[in-house]
Amino acid sequence: MLLRALWASFSVKPDTLLRWHRQLVARRWTYAHRRPGRPSLEPALRALIVRLAHENPHWGYRRIVGELRGVGAMVSATSVRKVLLAEGLQPSPQRTTSTRRSFVRAHAASLIACDFLAVETVNAGDRLYVDALQVS
Repeated sequence: MLLRALWASFSVKPDTLLRWHRQLVARRWTYAHRRPGRPSLEPALRALIVRLAHENPHWGYRRIVGELRGVGAMVSATSVRKVLLAEGLQPSPQRTTSTRRSFVRAHAASLIACDFLAVETVNAGDRLYVDALQVS
């Protein structure tokens, strides 16, 4: 603390000193604010994630991440989850609507056609089961 007698030797007025202090504090706390967290994904990558989810409804978040790594895109499963939820897509068990028709189309190359029939004998009244296999 300066004595009043020494204020004259001080070349700056107290008001000027206080103004400089206010400006210093204002500059210290006024800076360009960035959003917290990682930067958002590129729109092209977001579109690719949504496309993979639509075309492959049985794939979960980790499978989509694995496929993206195959093409050189590094993204986390949490980011994939956030993108899909933002687009209104549920996780893979709720996203799939597996019908008999879609199952047959997906597995048509490896299906084995089976016919089962039952024959009842006249004499003993027994029931015999017969199967005929045809590999397609």
